[in-house]
Amino acid sequence: MTRPRFGIALVAIAALGLAARLLYALVVMHDVPVGGDGLEFHILANQLAAGDGYIQPLIVSPSHVPTADKPPLYPLLLAVPSLLGWKTLVAHRVVSCLMGAALVVAVGLLGRRVGGERVGLLAAAIAALYPLLVVLDGSLRSESLYAPLVAGLLLGVYRLTDRPSVWRAVAVGAILGLAVLVRSEAVLLGVLLLAAAVARLPSGQRLRPILLAAVVAILVISPWAIRNWSEFGHPLLSTNEGSLVYGANCHAAYYSRQIGTWACYPRLTVTPGNDEADVSSELRSSGLDFARDHAGRVPAVMGARLLRTFDLWSPNRATRFEAAIGNRDLSTYRAGVAIYFLLAPLAVAGTLILRRRREPIAFLLAPVALVVVVALAGYGTPRFRVPLEVPIVVLSALAIDAVARARTRSRGGACAPRAGRAA
Repeated sequence: MTRPRFGIALVAIAALGLAARLLYALVVMHDVPVGGDGLEFHILANQLAAGDGYIQPLIVSPSHVPTADKPPLYPLLLAVPSLLGWKTLVAHRVVSCLMGAALVVAVGLLGRRVGGERVGLLAAAIAALYPLLVVLDGSLRSESLYAPLVAGLLLGVYRLTDRPSVWRAVAVGAILGLAVLVRSEAVLLGVLLLAAAVARLPSGQRLRPILLAAVVAILVISPWAIRNWSEFGHPLLSTNEGSLVYGANCHAAYYSRQIGTWACYPRLTVTPGNDEADVSSELRSSGLDFARDHAGRVPAVMGARLLRTFDLWSPNRATRFEAAIGNRDLSTYRAGVAIYFLLAPLAVAGTLILRRRREPIAFLLAPVALVVVVALAGYGTPRFRVPLEVPIVVLSALAIDAVARARTRSRGGACAPRAGRAA
């Protein structure tokens, strides 16, 4: 298959993925309200478009309080249609669906780099219709943007190590910086990927592109950090850490059926002389104090966090719970979890195939480490697994392609001896 045909096929698959997402977001989810983070992102976008600045959603605080609870890039993109007068949930869902189509393209390109054009198109097709990726774009969560940036970052690191150049290093740094502006834990993913890239780069060219990528990432992030320094006195990326630690380390999260979840729901309630960063620090201290006081329970809680993140803890109940709190259609989400259990072992097989081919696998395994660390340090939810869905799709496509090729060879091998004897 030639490159132009690959491009045409990839665009067609991305269009299919966009159609599937629009059908889900605008038809299946038409009468389903959005709550939680999705509602806050929707309101943040409209507030930005109205010129109110990056303040707490007015449903949280009516006092125009500056916020850094959520990094800014996802609501900034949602604000684009709002600036044009289209401020509805439908508008913001459509923008998220476009992000999903971008994910399909990025996964296809990543799959081509990992296993060739057939693998790339197969990976794109899986990403286009994989329900766990489709449902992201109807719930207005930042993972709609985070997932394509993760795929783009993995592809960029591969290309940087294949043929180092200034522009490729700049691209890696820029994508990394943008990913951090969507979810701050992307910093850890960047560290893991750049560390793995050092080992793959030719000796004598190892540090320069890595340092350049790191500098570019810092430059991309710096306006947000400087803004937060001005508002809160610290160059922080998010004030969300405090509520996360508090909610994951409380009695219900340690001793109830909600073990390992974010079971307590604090608010970043600001008072005069006590800004959002101060409240976050207090919540973090409270959560850490609880964890220290109940240290004997921590291993069990961490185990539950991991199992929940990988959908191995009471899957049926967890699926209903995640669909409810994540504003997802239950039937679609159930289908996605079932397909995840099919793709995961295929991804393991794909990893073994890459290892046998002596291809780099550290880049595709970095999201595994990220998800494990985030789950252990935070709480258990399949939402944290989104970065890992990208390598799962690519590696499972690689395994499926390998099986198909093996069957084709076996048929050819069965025919070859008969042809030889006839000759």
